Amino acid sequence: MADKNIMTDENHVEHMFLHVESKDAICALNIAGHPYRLRELIYMMIENGCRVMKINADRYNTFSFDKETVEVYDFLTSIIKARFI
Repeated sequence: MADKNIMTDENHVEHMFLHVESKDAICALNIAGHPYRLRELIYMMIENGCRVMKINADRYNTFSFDKETVEVYDFLTSIIKARFI
């Protein structure tokens, strides 16, 4: 499917893993949602001073984290899991 069709398909769901660093936390996110919503989410993180890097599933699964895992859901984006150092 062409990128133009994906972006106009309101039911299309993109899935990605992100490594996010802020001044007080480091985490790995397992996120899913419409590509526009994910772009908006990443842009907001960068605007708030976070460093964001796309990673693969292996890097997410081997991410060193404490015992706290957070799950967040809303109707626009699902942050499936957030693992914090």
